[in-house]
Amino acid sequence: MNNAKPKLEGSLGEYFVRTARKNWPERCISDSTGKHLSYGQTLVAALALSAKLDKLAPSPDKIAIILPPSVGAALANFAVTLLGRVAVNLNYIVSEQTIKSSLAKCEVKCIISSRSFLEKIKKFENLPGLIFLEDVIPKLKFTAKLKTYVKARFLPPPLLANAGRHSADDLATIIFSSGSSGRPKAVMLSHNNIISNIKALTSVFHLKPDDNLCAVLPFFHAFGFTCSLWLPVISGVSAAYVANPLDAELVGKVADKNRSTVLFAAPTFLLKYMRKTKPADFASLWAVVVGAEKLKKSIADSFEAKFNIRPLEGYGATELSPVVSFNLPDEQNPDRIVNKEGTVGRPISGVMVKIVDCETQEPLPTGRTGLLMVKGPNVMLGYLNEPEETARVIKDGWYNTGDIAKIDEDGFLTITDRLSRFSKIGGEMVPHLSIEQVFLNALDTDENVVAVTSVPDDKKGEEIVVLYLEKAGSVEKLHEIMNTSNLPNIWKPRRNNYIKIESMPTLGSGKLDVMQLRKIASTAKNSI
Repeated sequence: MNNAKPKLEGSLGEYFVRTARKNWPERCISDSTGKHLSYGQTLVAALALSAKLDKLAPSPDKIAIILPPSVGAALANFAVTLLGRVAVNLNYIVSEQTIKSSLAKCEVKCIISSRSFLEKIKKFENLPGLIFLEDVIPKLKFTAKLKTYVKARFLPPPLLANAGRHSADDLATIIFSSGSSGRPKAVMLSHNNIISNIKALTSVFHLKPDDNLCAVLPFFHAFGFTCSLWLPVISGVSAAYVANPLDAELVGKVADKNRSTVLFAAPTFLLKYMRKTKPADFASLWAVVVGAEKLKKSIADSFEAKFNIRPLEGYGATELSPVVSFNLPDEQNPDRIVNKEGTVGRPISGVMVKIVDCETQEPLPTGRTGLLMVKGPNVMLGYLNEPEETARVIKDGWYNTGDIAKIDEDGFLTITDRLSRFSKIGGEMVPHLSIEQVFLNALDTDENVVAVTSVPDDKKGEEIVVLYLEKAGSVEKLHEIMNTSNLPNIWKPRRNNYIKIESMPTLGSGKLDVMQLRKIASTAKNSI
């Protein structure tokens, strides 16, 4: 499928400056602590902060940010970008060792954070190069404030955004991939990657000036960086940030207070909201779009039953800036089919997709299942300092997603599974997700109480292992579910391949940590 579009000009900073000037008195960003800024105030504050950072942050060009979604985190990102530097938002859920490894890989010497935030999470206080927002949010004299205001109001956008330091094709950010099926990689995204993704999104997902995004996604996640941070301030709408996306009561309060109309989230978050958020809190929403993991029909049904709005599923990847496709609301497109249950929608404008054979890489016809390849202006610059790995996943501009998918006659994309979540047993590809779904259907639950992985096997190549939580029931119950299912016998795990665990390993996005699943299974099997 070919949707090629011409490349855009300008940097994220320039787009932000122009939008801020056009919407100067309108609301821009707020957060769950009560902070709120207009577009004019946001631009002035970001410029003032960038001036401080220019003196405090030594070269090289990258500056790390360890902050949850908030006004402070947004200003830090805007300031770094206006300064002509590269923002590296780091995952504060991981260990200090992982953070240090990320800093070393990116050669970061300066980290923006907050004392109050680090005190809450009880880690990272001893990282070198820390700059705290409490110390640098400028307390300017009247003349300094006036000077910054005049610059924000009248200086040409390219000058304000330090356009001389970068162009649209230059590096804008480094985002570490989730590492759900391998070690996290430092994904390099350009200004054009992010801007083209936003422009393509908003060409079909029509935002209005009075729309407000309930922004719960962290900025260290590509979904959050593009859709929670930059999409609002490039599109001229407002965003209300919530530091913890799993604090369902607070999310509800923020959405209600700001009359939020759009929510981007992960299906795991929706489960929390269904339990603890009041229907009235989401009454103003006209769109709920989810990604990062598969949206189960039962979750969509339950969410719609409680909040009278059906979540729409999309698809993307960190390496793709991240959006590839998504289903659209019927209300905005009454004259054509814009969503299909079970699919992740049509590819957005400018993004090309094709399905190829996993072994031969030959294109497959419509309706056939195979490996998903993506090409377009959203494809990353590459992995930082890993040219061989970059060349392995990008060939002739096509990015190998590692996902198994199919495209129907109407152009809708369906994701079947991750290639990494298949096992090759006796020469046959066995899908883990299909086995998991049999368990979940029999247990009548949407929770990840069961996870399927595999370990090496000398005779068959691999063998299936099931990890389960206590609430899933006994080994006998699970084994009976599998034995009485219609799955092929080669897919069914042996009786001694069920391993009880205390909690299911997940990532910050809510995805299952596939690598950790394998480690647990391998360790348990080796100890038998």
